[in-house]
Amino acid sequence: MKRLEWLKKCFFVIVHRRTNRLEESRNIFDTIVNNMIFGGVSIILFLNKTDLLEKKVKSSDTNVSWYFPQFNGDSHSIKDVQSFILNMFISVKRDPRKSLFHHFTTAVDTENIKVVFNAVKDTILHRNLESLMLQ
Repeated sequence: MKRLEWLKKCFFVIVHRRTNRLEESRNIFDTIVNNMIFGGVSIILFLNKTDLLEKKVKSSDTNVSWYFPQFNGDSHSIKDVQSFILNMFISVKRDPRKSLFHHFTTAVDTENIKVVFNAVKDTILHRNLESLMLQ
């Protein structure tokens, strides 16, 4: 019987090369953030590979609106592109009361990861303290 319990919490992803990976990631995030199993928890979203995104945004060979026609910002502005990507993920969250924290990361940049790790640690600590105060 125990196996069935953890089986409900697992899902499998088959990667298709023609699928837009960002849309695929958003769809997976949609499944997770709106799943009843995670109903009472805060979500921390890590948007990794910021360094690669910056290179693509600065390149004249790539334009975000080619892949996402609804993008209406500056295709060569990292802030505009990050804001658009973040809003793609935020828009699938159905419960407005569910807390969602996000971090743009570069996993190979140890300084970036230290800063993000400390920020996440502080967020978790504050949320736990808040919940203890409410009890």
